[in-house]
Amino acid sequence: MENYEHLGRVFHEFRTNRKIPLKQVAGEKISASQISRFERGESDISLSKFLRMLDNMHVEMNEFMDTVRGHDQTEIIRFMSQLVPLEYKRDKAGFQRLFQEQKEKFQKNPSVYQYHLNMILAHSFICKCDEAETFPKEYLDQVADYLFSVEEWKIYELILIGNLYLFFDIPLLHRMGQEILQNHERNGANSKLVRITLLNIWETCLHRGQLQAAAYYRDKLLPLLEDETLLYEKNLYLFLLGLHLYKSGEKDRGAEKMNQAIQIYEWLDCPHLAQNYRDDRTRYAT
Repeated sequence: MENYEHLGRVFHEFRTNRKIPLKQVAGEKISASQISRFERGESDISLSKFLRMLDNMHVEMNEFMDTVRGHDQTEIIRFMSQLVPLEYKRDKAGFQRLFQEQKEKFQKNPSVYQYHLNMILAHSFICKCDEAETFPKEYLDQVADYLFSVEEWKIYELILIGNLYLFFDIPLLHRMGQEILQNHERNGANSKLVRITLLNIWETCLHRGQLQAAAYYRDKLLPLLEDETLLYEKNLYLFLLGLHLYKSGEKDRGAEKMNQAIQIYEWLDCPHLAQNYRDDRTRYAT
C-alpha cells in the first residue's frame, strides 16, 4: 500500500480514538506486533490484511478513506496557516524554520511526499524575501513531476502552482495554466483559486514578453469573471488588459486602462493596492 506511514498514522488514530485494543484488531491471522509496526510507519502491510483489520474494527473502507482525506486536508490547512503571517511580515527566518521542520518530517516519513513539497514551498518564500537566495532547478523538476503524476489538481496542487509560478519557464507554466483551465471546465471546483492563479500566470507571461501565451489567458479568463461581485479579480483583469495592450503597441489605450484600474482603487480607498499598480505600471509599461 502506498504512503503506509501516513495510512498507519491515521489507522492508529482511528483505533485509539475508538479505544480498540491491538489484540482485537489482530484477530487470529495477524500479529499485534505487525500492526504496531504498520501504525508506526516501520513496515508495509498487504491489502488483504489491511481489509481484515478494518473488518475487525467494524470500519468500512470508505469511512476510513474519508478520514484519510480529512487528515490530508488538516495537514494542508495547518501548514498554510503558518505561511500567511510569515509572508505578511516577510519573515525569512520564520520560513527557514518552517523549511527545516518540513525537511525533518520528510526525512522521518519519506513516503509522505507532501512534506517534501511543503519544504519546496517554504524555500520559495525564502527566495521571495531575499533575492540573493536561489531557487534550485531540481525543485522545479520535482514539483512538475509530481503535478503531472496526479490525476486531478485540487486545492494543494493549485497552491503549489500559485506560489511557484514565478520560478517556472513560460512553456511549462503555460502548460500548467492550460491544465488548470481544462480541469476547471470539467469539474468547476476551486473557482476563486483558479481565477487568481490564471491571472498571475497571465501577468507573468506579460512581464516576460510572451504575448502569444498571454493572449490565451486574456481570452479564457473573461468568461470566468462574469460575476459582478468579483471586484478584485475584475480590476486586476482591467489592469492586465491595459498592460497587454501597451506591450502590444497600443500604448495610449493600454495606459488608459491601467490608469482606470489605479483610479478605481483610489476611489475605494485602497492606497496600497493603487500604489502597487502604479509601481507595476512604471516597471513594466516602458
